[in-house]
Amino acid sequence: MKRKYIFSLILIVGMIAGMTQTQSLLIYDNPLQFGGNKIAFDISHGGYHTTEADLAPIIGNLTAAGNEVIYINDTWSITDDIDAIFFTQPDDNYTVAELADIVAWFELGDKFMWVSGDSDYGGFFNPWAGNGILDAIGSIARLDGTSIEDPENSDGSAYRAAATEVGYGDPLYDTMAEALAGDADTGMTIPAGVIFHGPCAIVAYDGTYYKDLRYGESVFPERVNVILTYSEDAISLDSDVSDGWGANNTAGEYSIDLYANVTGDIFDTGLYPALVHEKFSEHSSNLMVSGEAIYTYYKFMYNQITENGVYNDGLHYGQWLVNNILNYFLVDKGVPEETSAFYLIPLAAIGVIYAISRRKK
Repeated sequence: MKRKYIFSLILIVGMIAGMTQTQSLLIYDNPLQFGGNKIAFDISHGGYHTTEADLAPIIGNLTAAGNEVIYINDTWSITDDIDAIFFTQPDDNYTVAELADIVAWFELGDKFMWVSGDSDYGGFFNPWAGNGILDAIGSIARLDGTSIEDPENSDGSAYRAAATEVGYGDPLYDTMAEALAGDADTGMTIPAGVIFHGPCAIVAYDGTYYKDLRYGESVFPERVNVILTYSEDAISLDSDVSDGWGANNTAGEYSIDLYANVTGDIFDTGLYPALVHEKFSEHSSNLMVSGEAIYTYYKFMYNQITENGVYNDGLHYGQWLVNNILNYFLVDKGVPEETSAFYLIPLAAIGVIYAISRRKK
């Protein structure tokens, strides 16, 4: 048999194995429980961690549960029937017309949006594209301009930081953070948690100043829920020395690098927001903002094990948390009778997919 045919057979068998592996191979079981939704991933504005391999596990789980998944790619289009959109670390600004499309879609009501960021390490990630979306829809949350590291709670390197603490928010919704990230059955407490590989943090923006989401003046309890924070050992670094660059910033404490500039006071204790929910009651749509794209397979974030096996003996709850969030916000519209699980892709198949993607480029 020729080598290319052997290679193809290995790929097919590996992917089938990943799609049909039994629950006995899982460390924990928390499948997606909704079907009949149309879900989009925007990869039209650059963005990191959006390769075929990065998105294959989450897309596989979504489709196996009976949902339709599409890419917003070469042709920009947001149709009314889309139920959820993921904006994965975009680094090209959206046009006025594109932002208007996003707002019109979101304000139809009962929509779910997830905007994710990345570390500002070396200045490679610019948060302004993602923040442009958040500004357009009237969000309070913003991706900040720092790098979060944790020398104590991480997977072998400080920049592979773990988010370990269940958050806080509106007293009327005070069970939300616990419902999404605090289930006792998962051990979602120290030392268990979720690996955010090279993340930023989330700040608040009141229309004039960036503010610290960790204390009173900017918690905005009527609409914001901090679902998960990094640990008290986490540190915030302005690693590209931007010191508040960009529009609508003033120097020092009010810059988008806010957390990196908070030193020597009672709030210099870590616990930076990692995952924030915002409720838009006027049209019943929901927003999730995270300091990393934890729903991608990049560096095993959407997984049950860590990349290096150092943190928490190699166990983390990235896949559990993402599935729990989607189960909480997306409505089951009818699941096919027969579905197959796609919890993890075997590492050999992941390697093959990466090789193919690299060859295409």
